[in-house]
Amino acid sequence: MKEHITFIVAVVALVAAFFIILTGDHRGGRVYDCGMAEWHPDIPNVVKEECRKRALEHWREQQDRVYKEKSTI
Repeated sequence: MKEHITFIVAVVALVAAFFIILTGDHRGGRVYDCGMAEWHPDIPNVVKEECRKRALEHWREQQDRVYKEKSTI
């Protein structure tokens, strides 16, 4: 009986490990939150610059959209 329980636990553990491996994120690398980029000391300067660049692009897109909406009114 004890062997059956051990076998079942081992099979469940293997199935869980296999599922995690198959469904895991395989992109690698790190993901940073740009909301914390300016003040967090552990975020590299390269990432901070990229976040600033993306924020500026986003701001410009919003401004373009606002100007287009105003010109159609």
